Amino acid sequence: MLSTMKGYILLILFILLLLIIIPFLLANGGVGGDFTSYLKIASELPQLKDNLFPIGFPFILKIFSLITGEYFYSSMLVKVICFLSIILFSYRKQFYFKETVFLMCIKSIIWMFTLQSSEYVGLPFLYLYIYYTHEFFKSKISTKKYIIIASCLGIILCTIRYANALLFISTLPFILLYFKKLKPKNKGLFFSTTLIGIGLISYLLINYIVIGSFTGENRRINDEMDTFWFDTYVDFIGVINLSNPIFYIKTFDYSSNIKFLLSLLLISIDLLWWFICFKLIRKSKDVFTHFLIFIAVSNALLTFFSAMIQGIEPLGIRLLFNSSYLFWFALLIIIRKNNIISDKTIFIISLVALFLNSLIIVKNPINFIYHKNNLEQFIKSKKNDPKYYYDDEKKEVESIYQIPFTDKKFKHVHENRQPDFINRAILRVINPSIIILEDQPKIKDNTIIYSSDISHFEEQKNSR
Repeated sequence: MLSTMKGYILLILFILLLLIIIPFLLANGGVGGDFTSYLKIASELPQLKDNLFPIGFPFILKIFSLITGEYFYSSMLVKVICFLSIILFSYRKQFYFKETVFLMCIKSIIWMFTLQSSEYVGLPFLYLYIYYTHEFFKSKISTKKYIIIASCLGIILCTIRYANALLFISTLPFILLYFKKLKPKNKGLFFSTTLIGIGLISYLLINYIVIGSFTGENRRINDEMDTFWFDTYVDFIGVINLSNPIFYIKTFDYSSNIKFLLSLLLISIDLLWWFICFKLIRKSKDVFTHFLIFIAVSNALLTFFSAMIQGIEPLGIRLLFNSSYLFWFALLIIIRKNNIISDKTIFIISLVALFLNSLIIVKNPINFIYHKNNLEQFIKSKKNDPKYYYDDEKKEVESIYQIPFTDKKFKHVHENRQPDFINRAILRVINPSIIILEDQPKIKDNTIIYSSDISHFEEQKNSR
């Protein structure tokens, strides 16, 4: 049953069910800082006041909010549409359908689709780019048609995430490296990449004219030299994990022998995956799979060096999402084309990855709707519309874990389980214009929400 069409349909439905349910089991609904920034841009449209993030995702959220009435459920609806559009397109075109379904189970996909992020919005366009590049390499579409379609898809991707530009920058060295093999195709790749570049530059010029900066670059420079080398090491470990389709578990706390050995074990597992991947890559002589792998690895390296300069969040599942998707798309094609392992085995591995990452994401389930409803009721109870939020409690919640088969326990402070993190995320989902105050306000104001007031409101509500 596993390798039958019925098995794949059941797997698709199960993945879809998880993508819908998991956000409601997370304290913040999977809402992070980047997502709330997108919401702020969406709430200000059609005015453009901030360009730290591109306009594509906010525009989509704005459109769907007209249907749902709010941004969180807009994101959930967009997510379902993106997921189903990829699956249905793959099935309709018979374009590596089984590989596409298996890909939906790897760590990067399940994480991005269960959290609220711009990555899942870009994935259908990336998938179309992969499809049309495949058709172009197989001479099924003309050079002119490919240039037009690939250019449009590339520009759309760059307006969803600036980082998507790195994908297309990576095609230039690929053209040089495969110049002889690609001779009939060089023109299409080069001109489509050039047009994408022109489109992106035009968009950035509009940013500069309207806002005064290209991408909010004055807010992206890494000036934290005290942690520079440690951050670089963390990013390097993130790149190494690219080869691992099943999990992203890392520890950078070497204060005890157990944690040090655990870290070495996890890195060793990733290196073993690289060894397996290299063995697989050597089995393929197909230019298309080489293209996907080259773009994936080049994009990861460019992202790594970009992170060193900008001081963005540590490289992990989100920032290396594109690389992970392209890399394992190519490897799944190689595995199935060469019958290296059976579809049944791949199916089982996919299920393991799906279950493992679902458990890691959820850990201890918390009722998101409860927190969201509480904050909505709290805001309604305020006489004045809140404009600011300040965490005056500074409350810290520790999670305690027990190492399996031992009596050893360890504590960990998860950022996304902290009351302040949850309050910030949900308040900005409810009202994206709320300003987060980092310093204590000098004057008590009715337009300021204090975390202690929220706690007091919840205590009163629970005592009734």
